[in-house]
Amino acid sequence: MTNNLQSVKIENLINKLPGMLYRCKFDSAWTMEFVSDGCKLLTGYDGSEIINNKLVSYASLIHQDDVDWIFQVVSTAIKNRSTFNFEYRIITQDSQIKWVWEQGVAVYDENNKVTSIEGFITDITSHKKNNDLLKDELNKKDKELLINLSLLNEYKKAVDASAIVTKTDLTGMITYVNDEFCRISGYSKEELLGKSHNIIRHPQNSTSLFSDLWKTITEKKIWKGIIKNRSKSNKTYYVKSVILPILSYDGNIQEYMAIRHDVTDLILQEKKIKFQTTDSMTKLPNRQKLMEDLESKEKLKLAILNIEKFREINEYYGFDVGDRLLVELSTILILYLRDFDIKLYKLAADEFAILTNDTIAEEDFKALISSLLPMLKSFDFDILEFKFNIRVIAGVSMQKNYFINAEMATNYAKQTGKNLVFFGDNLDIKLQLENNIKWTTKIKKAIEDDRIVLSAQPIVSNKTKTINKYECLVRMIDEDGTIISPFKFLDISKRSRLYTSITKIVIEKAIEYFKDTGLYFSINFTLDDILNTKVIEVLKNKINQYENIGNFMIIEIVEDEGIENYEEVSNFIDEMKALGCKIAIDDFGTGYSNFNYLMRLNVDFIKIDGSIIKNIDHDYNAKVVTELIVNFAKRLNIETIGEYVYKEDIFKILKNMGVDYSQGFYFGKPELLEPL
Repeated sequence: MTNNLQSVKIENLINKLPGMLYRCKFDSAWTMEFVSDGCKLLTGYDGSEIINNKLVSYASLIHQDDVDWIFQVVSTAIKNRSTFNFEYRIITQDSQIKWVWEQGVAVYDENNKVTSIEGFITDITSHKKNNDLLKDELNKKDKELLINLSLLNEYKKAVDASAIVTKTDLTGMITYVNDEFCRISGYSKEELLGKSHNIIRHPQNSTSLFSDLWKTITEKKIWKGIIKNRSKSNKTYYVKSVILPILSYDGNIQEYMAIRHDVTDLILQEKKIKFQTTDSMTKLPNRQKLMEDLESKEKLKLAILNIEKFREINEYYGFDVGDRLLVELSTILILYLRDFDIKLYKLAADEFAILTNDTIAEEDFKALISSLLPMLKSFDFDILEFKFNIRVIAGVSMQKNYFINAEMATNYAKQTGKNLVFFGDNLDIKLQLENNIKWTTKIKKAIEDDRIVLSAQPIVSNKTKTINKYECLVRMIDEDGTIISPFKFLDISKRSRLYTSITKIVIEKAIEYFKDTGLYFSINFTLDDILNTKVIEVLKNKINQYENIGNFMIIEIVEDEGIENYEEVSNFIDEMKALGCKIAIDDFGTGYSNFNYLMRLNVDFIKIDGSIIKNIDHDYNAKVVTELIVNFAKRLNIETIGEYVYKEDIFKILKNMGVDYSQGFYFGKPELLEPL
């Protein structure tokens, strides 16, 4: 029964992948024998219309300029018995041109005859367009830099004041630096002259970048590009560079000159929205502002509205539709509430809050929320040619501890399938509150008594079977010595505002334990942690306290909570990488998995969820999904970690698939970290 359920779950996941799994014949029509549900979104045709060329063949959808070379590439791959992958264009049912990426492999019978080709095709049109936009921006910067270059001799003083300038001899040793270079690098002229630019080179730059640079300028050509540097104080900065050879009268290279501009703000996009009290998308007050208002006022009434299955809207229709839905919904709420003394807030990705004081009677507030929900349910949203309805549920509190009570009422509505729940009118919620109070007291006492501790589980290299790193996991020691799992206390700690204290303890204890070990270690971070400025300040201060500790630290972003605040998360990742840290996405493959994470966030590792890995030795679908994740990750130079590796058979399968690391009881259980 369990295997059947798991197969259904993974089959559903396959059909929700951002693309199309297929099996086809090796013929000129690419006759499809099987396609997944993603066929419709990718091509505009139902799978039944393409299978066996019933209405159209897949070959007829391929752009005419790409047909011949695709057949040649696949033929060569079959001849070499290798996989193939490439990018090309298709024409959809509504005559749109889409760029797609395809990866596949031939299947052979016992006589080594090709029986079919199996693979995966996904839409990369948006990714292509984004690259074009970035190229346009970089080309614009190129023109500005070339203007500065052409006027260098006449306006040397102006250039020195506005640009970062250096000169080197033929061996790359620095012979001249201007004041701006000294300012941004933190080094004095005396420390720089006679040295190579390796003194500021960031270790994350690829060696191929500098190979290309030297090849270009030694051929008497101008090299242009963005270089990531590191200052004397270990701060990362980015420069847009033009490096050119200076030729003597006889045409020989005499020296090299580099003119750079600081583009750190452009690259990192440091728009510190998370420090503000306004939601950047809807322009409504955010959660931080709500908390301030709740603390400064009394006799309040609070309703929390939650869009049911909002995550599925994002995954099915795309994030653009989800974002526009939030903006349109905020407009509807503003119009609906405009005649009342009420404030509207935007909270998490799928939540809004409505707050009022004693100017509105309790019964009137109840009636207002009760009429709002059916109105929203009946509203027909029409966004980017998609038409759909939504269901909004609500929890209401008119008692102190407004936010916790309203959140509990909202969660109870989710659990019971109700549209609206009023805190105080339901005995089950009160019992839940009593349990929360009990656990809140236990957690507070554990924090005071220093009974929040860490355990660590090894992560092993699949190539060498040696321990490569450790994951730090939080535990609570009860007063009787019992070790309590985080599943019992973390959610309550979030609702009781103790979670931040626990996160700070994890940061402190993890870094203190591993600071002198030379071992790589990871800690888990939720979206709430990333958006909490106090937590980030503690993390940065602790990393800066010990030299190079960031180079051994991995931040695991807990993926099962979903990632909606891409700009804030992207900024956080850039800040952590500037301190030397690496980034992992945890529990990837189930829950709220979205392959856009791999293209939109600059991560180093993917941890494939244990619910898939544990069945990979007997579940074909689990194997297919894992292979897809691994292949996709390798294309983006992201390393993979298999979780829940509890026996040797699973380890061998993962190793053969090309998974880089394994974690699970086969290699070691989490063990409490004892003081060194």
